[in-house]
Amino acid sequence: MENNNIILHSVTPHELKELLRGMIKEEFNTMNEEVQRVIGEDDLVSTGTACRLLGVCSKVLLHLVREGHFTVFHHMKEKRYIRAELLTFRNQQRISKQSRR
Repeated sequence: MENNNIILHSVTPHELKELLRGMIKEEFNTMNEEVQRVIGEDDLVSTGTACRLLGVCSKVLLHLVREGHFTVFHHMKEKRYIRAELLTFRNQQRISKQSRR
């Protein structure tokens, strides 16, 4: 068993603050990844929702589909897209745009 005891008289307030910040940040990142995985897993969305998630119009979405960025499913004459693919693409585009600045 891991010993996580903190002896406060040997830790400065700044060290304690940094230790707690690191522990909270690590836990938050773990929870955030799990939430994103659950939200995106096997969740199919309509064309309108896909456009809103990406922040593009339907013509741009069609162009991205033709380029092979997304998997398209047909359900009752409507197209459906995998939310996880859309979010991953959107996040990658945001990162590349920020790194260009």
